[in-house]
Amino acid sequence: IKRFRDFVKSPFYNKNKNVIRLNEALVKFYPVYDESKLDEDQISTRVFGREKYDYFRIKNVISDLYNLGIEYLRLHSNVYTDFTRDFNLLVELRTRKLWNYHKKEVYALEKEFAAEEIKDSIYLYNKYLLTMEAHLAKVLEKPDSVTMIQEEFNTFYEFSILNLLKFYNLMMHISKESKVSTDKKMLREVLSYIKANDVSSNPTIVTYKLLVLLVSERKEDSYFSLKKHYLANFDTLSYEDAYYANMYLVGYATDRYNIYGDRRFISECLELLEHSYRNNRVTLGELLYPNFINYVKVFTRAGNTVLAREFIKDYREKLPDNIKESCVSFSEAFILQHEGKFAEALALASRVSFPWVIMKIQVRLLQLQLNYRLGYFEESRNMIESFRKMLNKEENISEEYRLSMLGFLKCTVLLINTREETDKKKRKNQLETLRKEFLPVQPNHFGVKFWIEEILKELRY
Repeated sequence: IKRFRDFVKSPFYNKNKNVIRLNEALVKFYPVYDESKLDEDQISTRVFGREKYDYFRIKNVISDLYNLGIEYLRLHSNVYTDFTRDFNLLVELRTRKLWNYHKKEVYALEKEFAAEEIKDSIYLYNKYLLTMEAHLAKVLEKPDSVTMIQEEFNTFYEFSILNLLKFYNLMMHISKESKVSTDKKMLREVLSYIKANDVSSNPTIVTYKLLVLLVSERKEDSYFSLKKHYLANFDTLSYEDAYYANMYLVGYATDRYNIYGDRRFISECLELLEHSYRNNRVTLGELLYPNFINYVKVFTRAGNTVLAREFIKDYREKLPDNIKESCVSFSEAFILQHEGKFAEALALASRVSFPWVIMKIQVRLLQLQLNYRLGYFEESRNMIESFRKMLNKEENISEEYRLSMLGFLKCTVLLINTREETDKKKRKNQLETLRKEFLPVQPNHFGVKFWIEEILKELRY
């Protein structure tokens, strides 16, 4: 606000004193702009004094101030435009043929660029612009077109390959998640190239090379190569690039746990999410409530409920107000279930309401598991029937999730039948059916396969 006041008062940008008076009048209301005191009649009095109110006159001044606000934002530097002013200076010095000053500025900027640790997409684009300007100065002293063209190509190559890899990574992710086709031009050729070559020594470019290989091949070796590189080079990655690397690593580890039931990967998820949490990489803007819950679930499944509750305490206030209570209640209920406090967990779970269907499924799943644990078998049967109808009716869930949950419901019915069976021989046969026929084909979405295994270990013939 102070900088904008100076901007409005600057005669280089504004010479209209009425606009200055209007801005001064409005600034007094900052940061709470009370609409009851901001009607145009009262504001007009502050600008023009006791002169008769003129609708079009005050509207024109308001419009002028608005346009100054837009111009201020155009000129205001941010992470994407910090170099713009320096680049503009270089261009102006060059067009005026002030080569000594141009060379001095280029040299100073080259030293700054060499000292930069984070060499992300913005850095590489700016480095390309700087290299072009540096060559325009050097060509007058010592023309060497081959060397200069190679240097310029190298900077353009690094900028280009990084952005290609970033786009491929994003488009493959979108295609997988949304089941839509995207036109990934040259992907096959680029994949062949990055597999056969080192590509670059830039840690950001290497990160996206490994990300593309992970997303395209889904191989364990790719996962561990990316994880090793990510942890070793974390401090040289931008906030955004580090966030995405962690997100995709966690996505792969989560799939290994959820789909394939690979228990190793719950500790992998724990390590990655704790690293993200400790290094302030939990969110890229607004905190999404499914992500909040995922942190809690991973920490809890890995046996670290202290960390789970610490996370809830640190991030609960960053949740949207309309969903905060449900998120915290569900998270605490999930932890209490892990601690064996089933009645307390069920009381909390009953207060949860989510708008997104995948989260609704997780709430029903938790409530069903808790009802079973508490021996409420009649209630469990009713819930199973209601749950089955919801799964068959709901259009916004994938067939993969639908079949997984329907399989879990069948297993839960068999578990209830086994608990209620008094004939030992029949009980044994039912358990064997569960172990040999149902459990091997049951995916582990939301940890259901491991939950069934845990129940089976507790049951006796």
